Amino acid sequence: MFLDAAALAHFWDWLEQEIHKSSKITEVKAAEKLLEFRAKQAGFMDTSFDTISASGANGAIIHYKPEPENCSVVDAKKPFLLDSGAQYVDGTTDVTRTVHFGEPSPWQKECFTRVLQGHIALDEAVFPENSPGFVLDAFARSFLWKAGLDYRHGTGHGVGAALNVHEGPQSISFRFGNMTPLQKGMVVSNEPGYYEDHSFGIRIESRAHIPGVASFKTKMPRGRPATKKPTLAQDVAKLTEIIYNR
Repeated sequence: MFLDAAALAHFWDWLEQEIHKSSKITEVKAAEKLLEFRAKQAGFMDTSFDTISASGANGAIIHYKPEPENCSVVDAKKPFLLDSGAQYVDGTTDVTRTVHFGEPSPWQKECFTRVLQGHIALDEAVFPENSPGFVLDAFARSFLWKAGLDYRHGTGHGVGAALNVHEGPQSISFRFGNMTPLQKGMVVSNEPGYYEDHSFGIRIESRAHIPGVASFKTKMPRGRPATKKPTLAQDVAKLTEIIYNR
């Protein structure tokens, strides 16, 4: 979704400039400004869900919703998690990015890097055709598991166009009950995270498209998430670090 990516790019540029000017931008103000940028895009209809605009410890609340009377100010010294989406006439978006406008701690860098490694691993996963989503869940969690970490939600959900943005029946989750196979043409989210109560939250979310099958020497039909993700939004180098065999 190029239009949504453009809106997000304008928003992040605006927010970074305001933070560097020491402007007091509340979580609600940030969400409202993002809506302004999206509303300027052709074909925009509405948000696809209430924006999760969460600074610092609020980011550890997975479905946090800021309210004008008691929300926080976006703090340059803390991670800022933004989970948002929009309905357009030609599609629906749901994207999460976590950023830091100051200097993240070594621990925050390690946690972010492990989440990013899991996100990339799932995006590049090759799997048998018609596999249910739960068999892919460990790809996203394995780098966190190596450090004794995990997250308390599923890794992916189906996405509807101008419908319920959390649309089934497909999903990618640690829950074994959903046997719906991942099939050609399906779109699912890829959203591993890590949440440290009363401190910070990290989530990286993009869309992944199941494009079809490819031939292998075993002649076993296989599918994989697209290498060209439908989600076009920047990732953040400041929060990453090099991890050797850990």
